[in-house]
Amino acid sequence: MPRQRTPTYLYFVLIISLAFLGSQLLMSLLMKTSDILDEIDIFRSLTAGGHSDQPLDTGAGDKHQFDDADKHCSPGHFQLNNDGICHPMLTCKDIQDNVNAIQHIGGGAVKQVYLARWKKYKVILSNLSHPSFTDDFLYGAEMLQQFQPNPFVTRLLGLCLSVPAIVTEYHSFGSLENINSILKEKDEDNVVTRFKLCLDYVKIINFLHSSPTGTHVMCDSNDLTKTLSQFLVTSDLHLVINDLDALPVVDSSKASLIKCGHREIVGDFVAPEQLWPYSGVEFNDAQMPGYDEKTDIWKIPAVVDYLLGEDVHGDVVRFNLFKLHQKCSSKDPTLRPTAAEVLKGYLDVQQTLKL
Repeated sequence: MPRQRTPTYLYFVLIISLAFLGSQLLMSLLMKTSDILDEIDIFRSLTAGGHSDQPLDTGAGDKHQFDDADKHCSPGHFQLNNDGICHPMLTCKDIQDNVNAIQHIGGGAVKQVYLARWKKYKVILSNLSHPSFTDDFLYGAEMLQQFQPNPFVTRLLGLCLSVPAIVTEYHSFGSLENINSILKEKDEDNVVTRFKLCLDYVKIINFLHSSPTGTHVMCDSNDLTKTLSQFLVTSDLHLVINDLDALPVVDSSKASLIKCGHREIVGDFVAPEQLWPYSGVEFNDAQMPGYDEKTDIWKIPAVVDYLLGEDVHGDVVRFNLFKLHQKCSSKDPTLRPTAAEVLKGYLDVQQTLKL
């Protein structure tokens, strides 16, 4: 029986079908490519528009003064609100006679913090909570003095060791705990601003670990909320460290380690080496091993994860930081990167994503 030939129209249908499937695959590929390009464009547009490094005016008494303001003043003087007036550092008499507390805004075991007024300026007045914590209070005052002037540290305006009392600059946004509401209020809730805050945080850790006064460890950081409360948000949406009364020094050359307090530390936020290592044995501070600045490195991923927020573009940043954060989360502290290495990694990500 002769073999039947396939009708020509069937070949035509087959060719059309293959062409259609090919076009669908091509369209799918083009759409995926377009999505990737859109993601990149979003980052670039966020960087190019809607964001400025210029300070935002939030009212009297709240201008961030870490530009060139104090360079026009002689040592021991400060300038507020860019008003061109160089004020001498406030003395005990100045504080007692002219700094008036307006409202209690916080405090803890070491100090009580008040919103206060000096002349026409709003300032922050910190007083000792209890005589038993005098040494801690004075240590914080000493750190403030030694770190001045510094873009990473809140500005010291006056000091009285006999009372004792500390006067520092006022930041109306308050602590980093308020960051989500702050960004919404300023219409700055985007990945560029959030990453800038993350970068500030890492820069401050790097400064503390490499400061002229030694390698300092942030001990007031046993949970996320407490850690965030150590930083203030400036009017131009940068960070400064504010609480300096628990910054012990590690001396690696002498194998001198530290311990954050004399009580048992618990929780999964702190580094593993900060936990009591002897299961089934009651905690004894004398037997608790010391540790070093790598405890701060352990906490970086958790703090940054919070600061990046829930925006989808934050996930792109997280992805680019993943390997670095894995190293930060090494249970062996010697395997964690230094703060300088972490900062370099963040700067690389900033450059890669054009943030």
